[in-house]
Amino acid sequence: MFDKAIKMFDRRHWKKGTAALAAILIIISAVLWMNRPSSVVVNSDIYSTTDAMAFFSSLDVTSDVPQVESRNLDGVQWFKAYEQKKAALWFDPQTGQVAVEDKRSGKMWRSNPDSAALAMDQTKGLWRSHLESPIVLSYFNADRTLIKDTNLKEYPTTVKWHSIEEGVALMYVIEELGFQFYVEYRLEDNQLVARIPELGIIETKENLLMELNFLPFMGAAMNGSDGYLLVPDGPGGLIRFNKEGLDLINAYNYPVYGQDWSIPATTPSTRRTPVSYPVFGLNSGEEGYVAVIEEGASRANIVATPAGISTQFNEAHAKFVYRRIYSQPTGQTSSILSYEKKMPYEAVSVRYIFLDQKDADYVGMAQAYRDYLMTHRKVERLDSKLNQSPLQLQFVIGAGESTPLGEKLRVATTFKQVEEIVLSLVDQGVTNIEVGLAGWQNGGDPGNLPKRFPIEGEAGGEQELRNLIAQLGAQGIQISLNDRIDTASISRNNGFSPGDDGIQSIVGTPLIYRNAADETIYLVSPVRNIQKYVPDLIEKWKEIGIKSANLVNMGTQLNSDYHPNRKISRLQSISYSLQITDTVRQALGSVKVSGGFDFLLGHVDHMFDFPLEYNFDLIVDEQVPFYPIAVHGLVPYSSGPANLREDQAVQFLREIEYGAVPRFSLTYEDPRMLKRTSYENFFSSQYDVLEQQILAEYEVLSKTGVRNSFITGHRKLAEGVFETRYENGRKVRVNYNNDPYQGEGFTIEPMFYQVAEEEER
Repeated sequence: MFDKAIKMFDRRHWKKGTAALAAILIIISAVLWMNRPSSVVVNSDIYSTTDAMAFFSSLDVTSDVPQVESRNLDGVQWFKAYEQKKAALWFDPQTGQVAVEDKRSGKMWRSNPDSAALAMDQTKGLWRSHLESPIVLSYFNADRTLIKDTNLKEYPTTVKWHSIEEGVALMYVIEELGFQFYVEYRLEDNQLVARIPELGIIETKENLLMELNFLPFMGAAMNGSDGYLLVPDGPGGLIRFNKEGLDLINAYNYPVYGQDWSIPATTPSTRRTPVSYPVFGLNSGEEGYVAVIEEGASRANIVATPAGISTQFNEAHAKFVYRRIYSQPTGQTSSILSYEKKMPYEAVSVRYIFLDQKDADYVGMAQAYRDYLMTHRKVERLDSKLNQSPLQLQFVIGAGESTPLGEKLRVATTFKQVEEIVLSLVDQGVTNIEVGLAGWQNGGDPGNLPKRFPIEGEAGGEQELRNLIAQLGAQGIQISLNDRIDTASISRNNGFSPGDDGIQSIVGTPLIYRNAADETIYLVSPVRNIQKYVPDLIEKWKEIGIKSANLVNMGTQLNSDYHPNRKISRLQSISYSLQITDTVRQALGSVKVSGGFDFLLGHVDHMFDFPLEYNFDLIVDEQVPFYPIAVHGLVPYSSGPANLREDQAVQFLREIEYGAVPRFSLTYEDPRMLKRTSYENFFSSQYDVLEQQILAEYEVLSKTGVRNSFITGHRKLAEGVFETRYENGRKVRVNYNNDPYQGEGFTIEPMFYQVAEEEER
């Protein structure tokens, strides 16, 4: 994680003062978001060393001994910075370490292991000094030949301090390297908030800061007790203490909100479910905390390392990436590695929520995160009058197929056929439905985006769509139009200009990808979307009578834009995403998104393709429903299409266990007609084949009746048998085994589920 010094350049590659970079053996990923980004105006180019110097010069810091209450810890005098009812904040002005005392239990949550624990650790060298530092950093040396890892212990570091409201601020000065860090530590509601403000880092010499590991050993625990690290992998993952087989695995180290595709990767990328929420946690027996990255999440990685890989401690923390490495093309087949030249003008902060003994497990962590979302992010719970979420039916209308003679439209479902299918389900008692339409635009999907109109005539055109809206509206059924507002084609004249409207990567090329039909698709700048495309699109939707939109990719991708006329960071991209969702929601009444990025919570009405499966990394021992527990009752969510499950039985039970709403992607015609389109993976979608499955899963949805209820518990009853408890008293149990499970007063059939009321066992 920290400890590699990598030779990057050879002097022979330097010409006339201009560096041509040669070889780098590191992976630096970027990521994450700042809390309430819509209220922040940031330009990642405006960090000013002059402003930072003025900021540091204005600080009234001192090296004097604090004249406050003190206590002896490990033979060192610590001082009390601030105290609340349940917690007290302490600091050591010599090392810059901090600790939070839980006054209920007496537990000291320290930023670094104490001397007794260190004495039992056999770690040597740089990692040993890492253990004693509240900050571990990677930097690019002055002559640009090495990226090195270091800390505040390895080099002589001056620590100064001053009191601030609710805490203490510490300034760390590594004179030899030319780095200064200003960190504010506060107690808010008995929770620790550690923050580096926008100008809280300065480089006074030629060394460049690359990465900063913030409080990397906060609460770190040795093996022995029953404990685990919580990581935000899919719905949630546990890395258990006392882990074996460490020679086969690396530390967990992944960017929040996935890869920024505007930064060309230096190593081959793999397809992963992106980290959707900036959270990590630690449970050590009967003690634990959950941590939330409040600011800087869009450039953060979540790092978790079990004992035995680098040190003898289990630890989890946030790593903030200040400069990223990327591949810079030098010709059609050649490239060199380069790096971002400027630091961002962004604050970073992490909130540590310390949990009561009874709430120290992953369920308690999830409930604490839910409380955080409601208190600090103002996410409101669902309407308590609605006790069942609507079944989600998505219809594929049409898709384009590339042929030697040009693109051919394949119509899989007409608007009239959608009406026929839905009304047939209504006649069979399926009354709570929401309908989505994909490929409705001219030319089907992907069509000729951003040109969408007129609505595809072969599917029935605008008049049949209006009729459909009216007919289903009379049944109380809402229709949403699926739209990939972030993508465009230049195959025909559609008003889109890659140079003017597309996202530009850091190397100056348009951001593109190839879809399943092998067509080149461009990514549209969110700035241009708001300025040029979205307003007209909304007006047309309103004219037709549409009252909801499904925005595809909104919660699964987050990119910066390096266009010289409108450069935006990932943090700013979040703000534009929220502006788009809020605008659509206000205009139409409802908006749904794919994916589960947490900054969208409170701004959308449903999340589909929600992450309910982890990535099966060897380092993660167990998948848990941390994220579903946190957001159930705040937003309805669906996994991928039920008809496209890889394992029907297991994934069906998983959705029941995790409180997800069934969702189907349907066609009237046989899906084999779509095999040369972007829907080539639709091996089963024909309604006639799926009708009975839809009816059965709707019955399950009706039985659970937990739409607006918070999840209050989740536990493993036996291997392959789980129980989810809700605040309304319902208990949902699932059995993934091939044999019945006999509980106390109940039986669950093999590969089946059970719903019990509060008075039932």
